Amino acid sequence: MPDNVKTTQNDDPTASNGSTTDPTTSTTRDDSTNVSADEPDFNDLKKQLEETQTKLKEMTVITQHALADLQNSRRRAEEERASYIAYANADLINELLPVLENTNKALAHEPKDQEWIKGAVTTMVQFQNTLSKRGLTPIEAKDKPFDPKIHEALMVGPGPKDQITDEFEKGYMLGDKVLKRSRVKVGNGSKE
Repeated sequence: MPDNVKTTQNDDPTASNGSTTDPTTSTTRDDSTNVSADEPDFNDLKKQLEETQTKLKEMTVITQHALADLQNSRRRAEEERASYIAYANADLINELLPVLENTNKALAHEPKDQEWIKGAVTTMVQFQNTLSKRGLTPIEAKDKPFDPKIHEALMVGPGPKDQITDEFEKGYMLGDKVLKRSRVKVGNGSKE
């Protein structure tokens, strides 16, 4: 029997000593400890609160990680989008590079007609400006150190070691991407 329930011999339900008597069981319940068996204990409530706080902390950490992952994902998507936009015309520009090269070669062989030269030069400048606006830049090669990432060595000959002595075909970059490596002759360190 619980501690707060007392058995009495008194059958008088009107007894007024701060207790109530149940005439069917002859038990008296002390009102000062008025706790029913259905109500949780203080220690149980404290334990539940601690468990809830622990779960809340775990959920907060999970939420913070999820938000960080989402922000990183958005940043990567933006970087990829910017990259796609920057290089969207790479194939087109790559196809136009031979036209650019052939026009440069045609201008190198000057014909007699000065009007033709003037028109061709104007067209070439306009063409180069248009491609430059799209991010195309020529790779500098002549008298520069050889870099296999941006230069392709076709020949090795006399000249300063690992320095480009001649350029056969110009190379081009679109932003930071190499579209075409410069085709060059590289010095081997011997004198001519």
